[in-house]
Amino acid sequence: MRIFLNKYKIFPNAKINIGLNVYQKAGDGYHEIDSVMSPIDLSDEMDITFYSEIGDLKISCSDKNIPTDERNILYKAYEIFFENSKKHKEKIEISLTKNIPSEAGLGGGSSDAGFFLKLLNEHYGNVYNEKELEELAMKVGSDVPFFIKNKTARVGGKGNKVELVENNLKDSLILVKPLGFGVSTKDAYNSFDELDEVRYANFEKIVECLRNDNRKDLEKYIENGLEQGISERNADIKMFKEILNSVVPGKKFFMSGSGSTYYTFVTEIERSQIETRLRTFVDNVKIIISKTIN
Repeated sequence: MRIFLNKYKIFPNAKINIGLNVYQKAGDGYHEIDSVMSPIDLSDEMDITFYSEIGDLKISCSDKNIPTDERNILYKAYEIFFENSKKHKEKIEISLTKNIPSEAGLGGGSSDAGFFLKLLNEHYGNVYNEKELEELAMKVGSDVPFFIKNKTARVGGKGNKVELVENNLKDSLILVKPLGFGVSTKDAYNSFDELDEVRYANFEKIVECLRNDNRKDLEKYIENGLEQGISERNADIKMFKEILNSVVPGKKFFMSGSGSTYYTFVTEIERSQIETRLRTFVDNVKIIISKTIN
């Protein structure tokens, strides 16, 4: 028997949340959200080999802390794709190189799953249209539908409402990820549930500022409900934000998603000086220069 191989290399990119409103838990135990998510040019690498034979999914990963068995979100995407397509599961091997930090609020796992779903669909002749693929993605995880479109969007509901918005922001980003700790999404939502008072982002104004490349006003309207909750309960996060504010006074740092990554917008003139200060005075962090993409 001859075995035919198809090999692909894809680059699932990260995202940031430009504001995140979280609402009280619904009857099903999940929270409704409102957020603007934007793709950024920080990417994982996935080498994927399709074998034309019945089989299963095998994953290897550069980060030994990430499980490569059924706990990996790629398995969930694989199972859901074949379960709904009624096709026989075929042997697929994935070699995953992680450049997007985990427990960082940057959507690395969701992006891997979303890009893998899109590739599966393309490889098997576009079994699903985009709307159907987004519905499948929602079964995999709440951030995964965003990565099907993978453009700046206002994301609502439980992650299932994805409405594209115009993003003309020219500034770069400096991402700062603490290496000594992360934040689990579950802990972030639990912390939010214990808040007595919540500040909310103004997304009408945020969308307007992105369209008009108005970063100065944009920063006034960004809030993150999960950060507010975590800051109340997580001493590491609270101290980390205080360090960032003291090292670069006058700059605003925003948490992406459930953290623990913070980002700040910088002009080309600011970038070198602020990066140097962060690298000099903040220990045990990963610093990444990035940009939003569309």
